[in-house]
Amino acid sequence: MRLRLGFGRQLVVLMAALLVIPVVITVYMLHVISASERATIDQQKQRLARAVERLDAGLTTDFETILEQSGIPDNAPTREKVAALNRHLRGLIEEVRRAYPGSEVGFYVRSLDRIVDGSPSEFAGENFSRRRRQNFLRAVQGKTITELWGQSERGIVEIYRPLVRNGQMIGAVWATENLSQFSSRAEAVARTAYVIIGCGVLLGLGGSLLLVNRFVANVNRIKAGLQKLQSDLTQTLEAGAGEFKEITTAINDLATQLVQSRRYNEVMLATIDDGLLVVNLNGDVVIANAAAQRLLGVNPYFAGKTFREALPEHSPFSNILQETLAHGREIKDVLVPWRSNGAGSVQLLVSTAKLADEKGELMGAVLCCRDITERLKLQEEIRRQERLAALGRVVAGVAHEIRNPLTSMSCYLQLWQRNGNSSPALQTMQRELTRLDTLVEQLLDFAKPYEARPVPYDINFVIEKVLHFFTEVEQVNSTIQLDLAPDLPPAWIDPEQIERVLMNVLYNAFQAMPGGGLLEVATALGENGEAIVVRVRDTGVGIAQEHMKHLFQPFFSTKEKGTGLGLALAREIVEAHGGHIEVTSAVGKGTTVTIFLQTAKEV
Repeated sequence: MRLRLGFGRQLVVLMAALLVIPVVITVYMLHVISASERATIDQQKQRLARAVERLDAGLTTDFETILEQSGIPDNAPTREKVAALNRHLRGLIEEVRRAYPGSEVGFYVRSLDRIVDGSPSEFAGENFSRRRRQNFLRAVQGKTITELWGQSERGIVEIYRPLVRNGQMIGAVWATENLSQFSSRAEAVARTAYVIIGCGVLLGLGGSLLLVNRFVANVNRIKAGLQKLQSDLTQTLEAGAGEFKEITTAINDLATQLVQSRRYNEVMLATIDDGLLVVNLNGDVVIANAAAQRLLGVNPYFAGKTFREALPEHSPFSNILQETLAHGREIKDVLVPWRSNGAGSVQLLVSTAKLADEKGELMGAVLCCRDITERLKLQEEIRRQERLAALGRVVAGVAHEIRNPLTSMSCYLQLWQRNGNSSPALQTMQRELTRLDTLVEQLLDFAKPYEARPVPYDINFVIEKVLHFFTEVEQVNSTIQLDLAPDLPPAWIDPEQIERVLMNVLYNAFQAMPGGGLLEVATALGENGEAIVVRVRDTGVGIAQEHMKHLFQPFFSTKEKGTGLGLALAREIVEAHGGHIEVTSAVGKGTTVTIFLQTAKEV
């Protein structure tokens, strides 16, 4: 049986054959270029390795002995010592340079932190890059370093090798060579490769163009028919041959469906608010915009499905829509809490409406939803701020009234103790007065608005400072694991206030692990690069779910002697910095506190 391919498959097979050959040629020639470059670099590395071996072998003593033989005292200036070493070693260095033309060689003197390369200048060996200094430091630690710096064809090959005399690491020998002299040979190979690649690509394109020409002729015929359809959807396209006949038939069918859908769209556009789900009398989904898919969880492949199939299982919107579709009862502004995979937990304001055609006959129903989650959160936040403001005014007045008698009582207790009237009862009273004074101080801090005075500051330093307090002063019995990002930009913070935040958070974490545990503290840069994330995780007792919503409320605490102001103060400080704080927890597994801070602004 003879296999017959349609025009489309013939086109694909021939174009694939014409395009694969140039691709293969291109990959091969690029491999040749890369192999040539690697071979050149490896050759130069071996050449420099022989140069430093020869230089090492030529130095028969150490630098201190050379200076002593040259009559240079130990207290002589560094430049005088370097000049003496350059004079003594110039012959050896020039001998190696002649043996390996184009190379630069020399020594690194560890005790002087200078380079000796045979130069007559009095400033010789003083100025070299930080990158080279790092390589010298690694070499004197016993490591041989070979490095390519810059582009492979025009870069510099460098080698650094430890220099040991009499069992002591006295410095390093080094050699460098510029690869630009070899670039002409690499460029010649590359030019040849690119010519071959170009020929292969032209061959593939030429053959492809011949095949595409026939394809374009058929496409132009369909294009002309589509231009007619733009003005009149009732016009039909001329049927073609093979696959093009199937295309024109499908387009004609689509035009017919568009005529029917236009009526739905015209009615729908008058009722769109946010998320929109439109169904016909049979319950089939006609339209579900992107917002409906995101908010309601509508299956994006809703074509040919009923609304019950397209909506998630146990979705409340199915019954709401069915009520309107079956009984013609419209629903207005019903608040529905919902958790969607696309939008998370949201509060939706849902309405339904009947769809009727120009004759008044029922066509279907539409369900509209509007996400008012942020609006409700904002309203709740406004109410919270109003309550806190009123509470702050009351607290400030009460705290001032309490502080004066507390101060008097504390002074009398101290006077009695200085007069030798110390007793366990007085000591207990003094501790309780101190605790009450601390509480009053926190109340005053909470009552007054925070005015952050941010400056660019290293958040990792603040974290380490606070952890040092807990490990050295408090002597906690938990294991602390740090994962601080090393390359963080400065944070835009008031260091003292953020230190208070971290003290509160870490204090809570350690208290949640009375028998010890693991405390993880990590920092990272946010996804958009505009926020610094500080994450504190403990393996303590965790927080019950019913307590989570009260965490940042003043005076709410699950501790026996807790004031309930720690996290409330922390939140006020972080929000005054333009950041926010999040808490997640599971009973018996631990708690994670995440603080988001702004990066330093341009001054």
